[in-house]
Amino acid sequence: MDLSLGMLEEAKTKNVYLSFHHMTLGEKLDFDTDAFDAVISVGVFTLGHAPASAFDELARITKPGGYIAFSLRTDVYEEGGFKEKQVAMESAGVWKLAQVTDPFQPLPKGEPEVFHQVWVYQVV
Repeated sequence: MDLSLGMLEEAKTKNVYLSFHHMTLGEKLDFDTDAFDAVISVGVFTLGHAPASAFDELARITKPGGYIAFSLRTDVYEEGGFKEKQVAMESAGVWKLAQVTDPFQPLPKGEPEVFHQVWVYQVV
């Protein structure tokens, strides 16, 4: 699933995916409730991309007991409403934190001041 048709076309060239969906994180997703055992999102929760409210849809489409794993820039976590949203969803019993990595630099030569973390939640 991607917002970019160009990225979906690129994904098709890999010959590893079974289906392709043109959708936008932050909007209602065209997947059934409890459709997936796990959801992975890498490089999407960053500046100017998917909002923290997208977590609601990820939780909706993930089966109870399933996992949601995503990368998140540390500055966006602190300043973009993600910290508050993640805590609120945990407090509401939607998901529970399974693991979070220490901050790391995914692109040390390109953006040395940018750090990410990987978060894993289990849907309740």
